[in-house]
Amino acid sequence: MTLGRTFSAACALLALSACGGDADTRNADGSAAANMMANDQTAMANQQQPARDDGDPESIERARALAAQQGSEADRARMRDQARGEMQNLRLVVDQSDRELRIYRGDQLVQRHPVAVGTEENPTPIGDFAFHRVDLNPRWVPPDSDWAEDREPQPPGDPDNPMGRARLVYQMPFTIHGTDDLNSLGKAVSHGSIRLANENVVPLAEMMLKAGGAWEGPSWFQRMTQNRTEEYQVPLEQDIPLKIQE
Repeated sequence: MTLGRTFSAACALLALSACGGDADTRNADGSAAANMMANDQTAMANQQQPARDDGDPESIERARALAAQQGSEADRARMRDQARGEMQNLRLVVDQSDRELRIYRGDQLVQRHPVAVGTEENPTPIGDFAFHRVDLNPRWVPPDSDWAEDREPQPPGDPDNPMGRARLVYQMPFTIHGTDDLNSLGKAVSHGSIRLANENVVPLAEMMLKAGGAWEGPSWFQRMTQNRTEEYQVPLEQDIPLKIQE
């Protein structure tokens, strides 16, 4: 009986070893498959994510140089943190059917404004995006599109510049930008970008700079908005979500 019990125990150990080995193999295979799937999904996401527009280095440096005049970096950092806390959880929704921009802080609707959206021939893209830069007094460079083939670039502040007082960049050439053409608001008349009245786009630019951790104070912002012939581009430290829905 001792020999039988010893033999049975050995068989049991062998069986457990075999089962454990199979489980380890399955776990390893499963982990490898999961890793491959995750890598594939990341690659697809990277392919779908449009490249960011780096902006104009001179316009970015112009805004930074102006910010450097507003006090020490420590003081400005405290001001940025305070502004970001006051304007946290900012997000924007554009409803194309209602042709309306809705501004939220978290789940709270704080503002709503009429906008113009793209036509059927030049539609506004649908989906989830993120603002990564605010341009004040933007110059206009015609995009690489058939409709803009014969258009000339327009400097900041020029009456023929269609960008208005500010441009909020999420996926160039598509942006939210200011306009004086108030009759176009509430209509599908743009070439794909979203038009917002100048009187609303400037305060929205201020909100986004605060929420995006790029605020350098009211004096800094006032000097940039008052100098209509100079473009200032300000990259955001934190993206601001945008949802465009039908």
